[in-house]
Amino acid sequence: MLSRRRRAFHLRRVMLAAGLWMKLRKRRRCAATSQQSSGSPLLTSTRRDTVDTMDDVEDVMDGAPSDDNLDPPQPRGPVRSRKPPMRKPCEEGETAPTGPKPRKILLLRSVFEGRPPVVLFTYTQACCADQRQLDRAVPADEEGPRMFYSHTDAVHQYNAVINILRQGGLYRVRAETNRWTVLWSLHPSPDQLRRFSPVQRTNHFPGSYHLGRKDLIWRNLAKMQQRFGKEYQITPQGYILPKAFLAWDAARLRQSDALWIWKPCSQSCGRGITIFSSDVPEDQLRDLAKKRGIVQRYIPNPLLIGGRKFDLRIYVVVLSYDPLKIYVNYEGLVRFATELYSESVETLQSRMMHLTNYSVNKQNPAFVQNLDGQGEEDKEDAAVDESGQPRASKWSLSELRIHFAREGLDFGALWEAMKDLVIKTLIAVEEPLKGEWCKTLGVEDGGWSARGPGGAHRGSCFEVYGFDILVDRNLKPWLLEVNICPSLSSGSPLDKRIKTKLVADVLTLVGVHPPTALWKLSPDSVHWPASGAAFPDENEAAAGCLLSEDGMAKRALKLASESPAEALALFDEVAWELVVETHEEEMRSGGLEMAFPCPGASRYVQYWGEESYCNLVLRKWQEAGGAAIFRSKKLPPWVPRQVCFRKT
Repeated sequence: MLSRRRRAFHLRRVMLAAGLWMKLRKRRRCAATSQQSSGSPLLTSTRRDTVDTMDDVEDVMDGAPSDDNLDPPQPRGPVRSRKPPMRKPCEEGETAPTGPKPRKILLLRSVFEGRPPVVLFTYTQACCADQRQLDRAVPADEEGPRMFYSHTDAVHQYNAVINILRQGGLYRVRAETNRWTVLWSLHPSPDQLRRFSPVQRTNHFPGSYHLGRKDLIWRNLAKMQQRFGKEYQITPQGYILPKAFLAWDAARLRQSDALWIWKPCSQSCGRGITIFSSDVPEDQLRDLAKKRGIVQRYIPNPLLIGGRKFDLRIYVVVLSYDPLKIYVNYEGLVRFATELYSESVETLQSRMMHLTNYSVNKQNPAFVQNLDGQGEEDKEDAAVDESGQPRASKWSLSELRIHFAREGLDFGALWEAMKDLVIKTLIAVEEPLKGEWCKTLGVEDGGWSARGPGGAHRGSCFEVYGFDILVDRNLKPWLLEVNICPSLSSGSPLDKRIKTKLVADVLTLVGVHPPTALWKLSPDSVHWPASGAAFPDENEAAAGCLLSEDGMAKRALKLASESPAEALALFDEVAWELVVETHEEEMRSGGLEMAFPCPGASRYVQYWGEESYCNLVLRKWQEAGGAAIFRSKKLPPWVPRQVCFRKT
């Protein structure tokens, strides 16, 4: 016997074959218009797995979102978008089919004249985050074409991701259809990336395991340490076993009082980690000489709060590696061990004392969830109790800032040091990632300028990283590891707020461009100059993507020796497009802070073998004044005029 879902699909095929599909769709719209005019609510399906069965083509997969009773926030004030024409009510006796409400898309106008909008992903009401500014938001016409996303089974399906994509108005399709605008999956395969169109985006760079694997990231950082010494001492000294066993054994004998931590190369959640002193038994030494992993110096003097060890989960977003565009989320997580810290060697086997992983400490009955101020008597200060102990086993970075201010510690200096650590780490892996990019596209020497046959370019990928950082008693941050697939689960109200808001901010920052046919129906979605302008090409690639490596190298030679002001005067249309694009991204970054490019970017030039043209352009722009340049009236005529100066 066929299941209800299979019967529904079978019924639809029969209707399509009989030519009745369009007639049914027309009746539904008539019924919806009639019921709305009479004030009665539309009927909705009660089964999520059949919601879209009679409303979409066969490859549409998802049903109503988890927050399906919540409409996206609407912008204030009158909106002059075109209203759909009223249709003739259904004739008497006709039945209105059930179905979900159409999803609403909000468009975010550019801060510049004549530039197209992007999709605005607002926060769900369920996450309890303060909504971002909606001054530039314009509802898209509901009669316009639909937009799609794909979420594959290769990665865990988090509610924070699915709910934001649905609330943004996108419908889910299978990845093989290639109809999607956003692909949420693992690293794109060569076949996938070569089929990308210029407007499609995916959430991983090819080969980012050079950053996520503990052995590979140490190898990349060790190369930089050899070249630059103390400036690149941002992670504890390490040795990749078993290849470097003899080197580590010699270091162990020289440093008899040192503590060591061994980690598997590609495990997570604290699995397989062991801590031991330099006085290692012979049987354990023989075991370490055979096991594949990395052994590092254990940091013996961590900063403590209430006598407990903690680490920081800092969320970092990379939009591209050339130019290097890095954003750091203002909020993050502070994760506590659930046992009081002791320096005694006898306690090294206590995982809940020395490891701060959530997966380890949640097993302790002493673990306390952070309710994020919901239901607590003292909502203003949920950091510590009367005895100075943390009230919860997780904090937000905002709560850590409060604690630092109370204790007289300089959080601002620590924040700048952590951003410096992030920038140096990403510069260290840029070269191997560039090689993986070319390898995936099947190009030998194209560099980041290599493009796919379908239009994939250096801006087609973005990535969210979870940097795990330990702070010692001197307030020096140490990189522990980088997660290229950080958990976005909502296990507590605190996690739900921070991670849902993060996903929405990332997708808005990336810039999901709607089809021209969609925003053409909403004239207010673009600040049109008085002189008028042509509609931009929806398939236009990121700035600088059409230039070859040789072409950019020649342009870089002209700019490198010039002062910032003189270099700015030499910028051509390609350079200005890159600058405008970068500034526009920052103006829609929400709770994300641009860490690179930055005004002091010149101190990082030495870490590249050769500064790329794109990085050089953005550095000269920042040194010449950055965003303040757009308030000047002496810009070239091809630079669009900025008409909005308020960040969203």
